[in-house]
Amino acid sequence: MKLLIRVLRHLSIRGLVLLSVGVTLLPLLAGLVSAIFSIERLATLSEQAVHQVAREAKASQVLQDRLGELERKGLGYLTARDAAAFKEYRLVHDEFSEQLRGMVNSVLFDDGRLGLALEGLAREEKNVFDFVISCRPPRPDKPAKAPPPPGPASCGGASFWADSFRPVEAKARGLAYQYAAHVGQEADNLEALSWEVKRRLLIDVAMLLPISCLLLVVFIYLLHSPIQQIDHVIRALGAGNFTQPVRVVGPGDVEFLGERLEWLRSRLNDLELAKQRFVRNVSHEIKTPLANIHEGTDLLLDEVVGELNREQKEIASIMASNADKLDRLIAELINYSQVSARREYQKAAPVDMRRLLLNVLEDHQLQLRGKAVTVAGDLEPLELMGNGEQLRTIADNLLSNAVKYSPPGGEIRLSLRKVGGHMALEIEDDGPGIDPDERGRVFEPFFQGRAARQLGVKGTGFGLAIVAECVANHHGKVEVLESHDEGAGARIRVQLPVQSFA
Repeated sequence: MKLLIRVLRHLSIRGLVLLSVGVTLLPLLAGLVSAIFSIERLATLSEQAVHQVAREAKASQVLQDRLGELERKGLGYLTARDAAAFKEYRLVHDEFSEQLRGMVNSVLFDDGRLGLALEGLAREEKNVFDFVISCRPPRPDKPAKAPPPPGPASCGGASFWADSFRPVEAKARGLAYQYAAHVGQEADNLEALSWEVKRRLLIDVAMLLPISCLLLVVFIYLLHSPIQQIDHVIRALGAGNFTQPVRVVGPGDVEFLGERLEWLRSRLNDLELAKQRFVRNVSHEIKTPLANIHEGTDLLLDEVVGELNREQKEIASIMASNADKLDRLIAELINYSQVSARREYQKAAPVDMRRLLLNVLEDHQLQLRGKAVTVAGDLEPLELMGNGEQLRTIADNLLSNAVKYSPPGGEIRLSLRKVGGHMALEIEDDGPGIDPDERGRVFEPFFQGRAARQLGVKGTGFGLAIVAECVANHHGKVEVLESHDEGAGARIRVQLPVQSFA
């Protein structure tokens, strides 16, 4: 493994892709080359066999023709018994013998039986030739003064020739059968060779294809692993985990990218720490004079320093109210800063979302009864891996907004269900709703829409911003949707993965 890592470090992604393609195709190319050689060998042997069979078939036909001519010339010689007939008979005999010798030499693929049959036919025909010559020698061209004594009567005539030539014909028929069997054997051999080539090709494919697939899987893993590492790092950075060092193992350019991500992580961690210090310092610096303002306004309202007239009391009340508002704003700002830091909320545990929502509803019963707002819930039992405190913050802020913007006697509709591998939580009210052009900004800090200003709803603008941060910590999504019924209020849906939380 260490050797493989060292090799990968000297390669780029492009080099690794090219290497994977080459190594994966190498077994297939080897199989292809083997198949080409096997097919070429089969084609060569087939061509040789076809030519050999054609030559032997042609030679067999010529042999049959020579045999017929030999039979005619021999019978003609026995009848005429002159020198011219003997010359023709001897010439055909010589050609027949030469033809047989050529056929014996051309038998390349036989096991010896066909050659033996050809040699037997040659001997049989030579015996007939010698017997005929010895039985009835040829007369000279010029007759002698006294004719030679005639041979035995059995040496002349068609019946004598037929009896003498019958063994040659029998050998020739046997040879024809041998040739037919030889051609059939060659066909069977070619068919067997063809099946053997097919079998070997199938074996090669059955062996080489899994090897190529295995190599492909290995290289896919080698390519996917660094990409998965980078994806994990980016997710961790997106979730605000700036404390864990980034280390990516893979090709050289991927490791360089990992080094850049480590630099980015370090910079983001420094910025996050600076932001946290700034928020703490500012909050501390503001709280001290704010506490003095609280104490001063309380003293004025309690008339400790003297009696106040009506206008002075109103001014003191306004100062106290704004001091309280500023105090809440600072608390919300600190809360938002802590949530956006995310590092304190990485520990996950199973959370019963149905029970959590019912508990949040119980906490808001006073506000719901005060405005006579009813709640219609369709809550499925659902367990989620996440941070219970942040999940409760999500539900509490969404329900609090729904109660604030619902008119007296209105209705809030809750829906909790599992969609695929995600939890889908929807909260819809009967309030004025959210304008389409504001839907993309309601999750920004300090933002308050037109509906809040028109209804005079007091708030800091951090509620939905904190919801968005908590949802992002769980790798989920929050969005504003169109209401189910025309004229209905805001409808917000939160989607969170059921199992994934990091």
